[in-house]
Amino acid sequence: MNCYFTYCRKSSEDEDHQILSIESQRQELRKYIEREKLQIVADLEEARSAKTPGRQVFNEMLRRIERGDANGILTWHPDRLARNALDGGQIIHLLDTAKLADLRFPTYTFENTSQGKFMLAIMFGQSKYYIDALSENVRRGNRTKREKGWLPGQPPIGYLNGRSDSGDKIIIPDAIRFPLLKKLWNMLLSGIYSVPQLLEIATNEMGLRTPRKKRIGGNPLSVSGIYRAFSNPFYAGYILHDNQWFPARHEPMITLEQFEKAQQLLGKANKPRPQNHAFAYTGLIRCGACGCSITAEHKINRHGSHYIYYHCTRKKRATPCHEKCIEEKRLERQILVFLKTIYLDEREVDKALEAVEAERVKDRATGGAMRQAIEGALERCIRDLDNLTKLRYRDLITDEEFVGQRSELTQEQLKLKKRMEQLGTDQWIEPARNLFLFSNRAVFWLAHGGVAEKRLILNTVGSNPTLAAKEINISARNPFLVLQRRGAFCNWSAVVNEVRTYFSKEGSTDQIPLLHPTSIAA
Repeated sequence: MNCYFTYCRKSSEDEDHQILSIESQRQELRKYIEREKLQIVADLEEARSAKTPGRQVFNEMLRRIERGDANGILTWHPDRLARNALDGGQIIHLLDTAKLADLRFPTYTFENTSQGKFMLAIMFGQSKYYIDALSENVRRGNRTKREKGWLPGQPPIGYLNGRSDSGDKIIIPDAIRFPLLKKLWNMLLSGIYSVPQLLEIATNEMGLRTPRKKRIGGNPLSVSGIYRAFSNPFYAGYILHDNQWFPARHEPMITLEQFEKAQQLLGKANKPRPQNHAFAYTGLIRCGACGCSITAEHKINRHGSHYIYYHCTRKKRATPCHEKCIEEKRLERQILVFLKTIYLDEREVDKALEAVEAERVKDRATGGAMRQAIEGALERCIRDLDNLTKLRYRDLITDEEFVGQRSELTQEQLKLKKRMEQLGTDQWIEPARNLFLFSNRAVFWLAHGGVAEKRLILNTVGSNPTLAAKEINISARNPFLVLQRRGAFCNWSAVVNEVRTYFSKEGSTDQIPLLHPTSIAA
């Protein structure tokens, strides 16, 4: 008679987000044991990911099976045993050597035959593929989020995850802790206080505590925690990942110059920030000849003058590239020419914002009548669907006619419901206002801003910029295309309606950042 170990596993990591808890798995296994009258040697449990080898309880179970303590395993699903090739291979090897005689799963039927082991190997392979694909998707999503200027995951103390008015996930200042951290930064930069003194002030005078969560939080900062905060460029408006700096879009506490001064005060002057993103336009432009990325170099001529040149990386050896380099000032002059095609002066911005407000007022005034009309159309659509079903029931129409007409009515019903949800909402107003203000301020900040502002502007406005023959070619992204051809519209109300249509359409995720007013002092 076979003797079994029960094995329950629940990872605390995201790949098992939808898996039953250990308690739920235990209950299901108990029901199975009672039904099948199995002999159980021991109940084993662990909270550990199976993505990589090294689970202590799992490995001890295999050692006990090799000693002969049991010759069977009962678990919820094959992916509870293995999500990596090594652990899956060990299970199959024990089956091959007959040290493991049987595997039982309430959710899967296994037979200890060549075909059964083949199918089990496929299940293990599928589990590994799932976790690999999930990891890749998470990495890709995090990479995209960083490139757009947002930190994946939990932000450091002083910030919280939040949502914009349009519902997008962003990072916002923590109303309680943001001013306290900012004060601590200012005290550090004064050079009067040591870090231990600042920790004492933060803990006892300010009452600063970490955000409280389910199991952790609500505690004072530790020594390593405050050093970690003072060493994090996130507070200066940058995201640090794999030794690369990404300009971020959250509200910074300090400037980059203040951050570097703080590192000197902390004794980290010998660890300068990486220069991966010291150039404004690297990673944003591609070579028009071979398609490779455009990189940059800092040069000093024999007279001591400093220059920045952009050129093709020439990484495609099979495609020789003979494009010449271009000096950054010349490149910026060309970008400025492009920005002037979408530039709005103060008078135009005022007219555009007046038109936005007029549309908002009009929406409020006509919302009731429009809602009533949509509700009537929805009722008719539901009635038509009911009548269509009756016609088919009486064989008055064919299956083909029924399916085609039902599909049309169902799509119409979904559109009406979506329109009803959007009715009366102002989700388009903020991005529209930001669009007009951005178009007014972009020229100024490209000429006077730092690396972060310049990267943000080109990345926001330009679509697939290419560089060939020392000339940059930039296509405007939507909805800046509307501003480029605003002369074709009869008035600003028509322009605003076109912008509104773009921001209101389903699937539009473009977020226009709000640049500072065109004043260096501001």
